Amino acid sequence: MDEYTPCKKPDPTAREAIGNVMRILRTQRKKPNKYNARKTVMCGHVFDSKREAEIYLDLLSRKQHGEIIRIGLQPSYTLLAGFKDNTGKNQKPITYTADFFVTYADGRNEVIEVKGVRTRDYQLRKKLFLHMMRETDIIFREVR
Repeated sequence: MDEYTPCKKPDPTAREAIGNVMRILRTQRKKPNKYNARKTVMCGHVFDSKREAEIYLDLLSRKQHGEIIRIGLQPSYTLLAGFKDNTGKNQKPITYTADFFVTYADGRNEVIEVKGVRTRDYQLRKKLFLHMMRETDIIFREVR
């Protein structure tokens, strides 16, 4: 009677080895943005989407023609200041970061938000921002 030896797994074939390598590479790839937006680099600035970069180029050309005085990128606004709750725990402030702040030659100020998908979080922050800015001369514009 022969002695029992456990079954030894055969060496992988070239096809199996390539498949294993491809599986490893796929898991190491960066996940795409959940809204399919690709980061775009334009004029030394990184934009969250191609559409946002296009809007920036349009604003730059209008600035060169003298229609726009100033273009601000990613202006941040505090919607609700941080505070300590009744248990003594610090609560972080709620902020809203727009895509652009534009000052026109005629004196108008405008906040521009480039949006693809309008999430519930965005809609709430937008409403809080509009409430905060209701007594100012700042215009809010959403671009799709």
